Amino acid sequence: MTNPKRYIFVLWSDGFDEVVTAMFVTQLREAGLLVRVVGLLPGQISGARGLALVPDLRLDQALALAAQVQCLIIPSISRWSERFNSDPRLNQLVEQLNANQAIYVMGQTDPSITLQAKKPRFNQATTLIYPQMPDTFHFARQLARQLS
Repeated sequence: MTNPKRYIFVLWSDGFDEVVTAMFVTQLREAGLLVRVVGLLPGQISGARGLALVPDLRLDQALALAAQVQCLIIPSISRWSERFNSDPRLNQLVEQLNANQAIYVMGQTDPSITLQAKKPRFNQATTLIYPQMPDTFHFARQLARQLS
């Protein structure tokens, strides 16, 4: 029987960290994992250093797959918290992932974020904090091994 929690989502929005995103997506896909970059905005989105990426899925499409997500990665540079206050779909995603006991992977400043709607929080028991450069690459590789 296959694992119903098979997707790994990497959130992508303007100002996010392209380097961290590339490290996680590359390492996880090389390990044979089903990784989808999920766009918080429609179309092509530019990261913190101007590199533009086109996400695999829009957030509304990703919500339909939330029951199958084993891990959510947020490769941000601590600018993304406003998105939770302005986009109720993110609250909905986190609520669904909490119910499914998904793993969260975030940068060091992210876990203190509280969400607006019903004030759901990231499940602290399943939250991993990725280290700053240059250790991010090794962390991504180790995460790929753990999730494989």
